[in-house]
Amino acid sequence: MKKIGIILMCLCLWTCDTEDKKVKKIEEVPVSGLVFQDDIIKLKYVEYGLDAKAKTDILIWEKFVELEIVMSQLKTGDLSYFQDESKDIVLLMKDLINSIPDVVNTPSIQARLVSLETKMLKLQGTLILKNIPKEEHLENVKEVLVAYSNLNLQINKKYEKDSQKIEKP
Repeated sequence: MKKIGIILMCLCLWTCDTEDKKVKKIEEVPVSGLVFQDDIIKLKYVEYGLDAKAKTDILIWEKFVELEIVMSQLKTGDLSYFQDESKDIVLLMKDLINSIPDVVNTPSIQARLVSLETKMLKLQGTLILKNIPKEEHLENVKEVLVAYSNLNLQINKKYEKDSQKIEKP
């Protein structure tokens, strides 16, 4: 009986091992995902800064100053803010929208803030993935910088419109 048990066990092991083992070859796509300051400097977009008059009022808007710091870090190639959890971005943008000073609280500026948040979350989403090409990372960085520039432009337009003295007949 022992011999039959051993033979059956060997037979079972032998039949289990006879299947052709298919080894899937995983090809690694070479991706140079590192984005450097030189790459960001080469991006072509129109960058708007804040007008001097707007800057004085915006300095009291603490969350906007924090956003300026994040954007200046992004321009230097420091993507660490965007590689953390998305709740940091969502929290910053929520606080930004909730603390808009009355002097710049318009629907168009709120829309630019929402657009900026969307672009920041998109950039973060692509930075998390390892198989995204560097060009796509750079395109998303550019979208964030353009959205931030458009926010500054909209703030400048608000101040320009407010400074115009239009006489009503």
